[in-house]
Amino acid sequence: MSDVPVPSEDPIFVLDEVQLKPGKLDAFLDAMESRYRPAAEARGQCLIHTWITPPTLTEGIALSVLLVWRLEGVPGFWQMRSQNSTEEVASWWSDCEEFITSRTRRFAAGPNSVPGFEALGRLNA
Repeated sequence: MSDVPVPSEDPIFVLDEVQLKPGKLDAFLDAMESRYRPAAEARGQCLIHTWITPPTLTEGIALSVLLVWRLEGVPGFWQMRSQNSTEEVASWWSDCEEFITSRTRRFAAGPNSVPGFEALGRLNA
């Protein structure tokens, strides 16, 4: 038996950073809550944090929204990925061009989970 932890139950975190156009924070957050979040949760994503950076509402300053989602391990990751190429998701991001200038997505895990994920032999998706 191997001493490498099996990561199937360790959470995977999705870190989305969305760069907003100035003045679009409220419109983006409203649209995200009413349109994207319910569908993301149906794909197995659980929103655990919504952060704004820089933390200011000064007019004219472009903000970023950081969304932290939790997935239930490797099975939750593949559940989410298998449903991310739907027309609904593509339409959402296309419509977001009204609010955003760019977006990035990263995946992360806790330090104790890393050896188990490395044992899977695939470090990115």
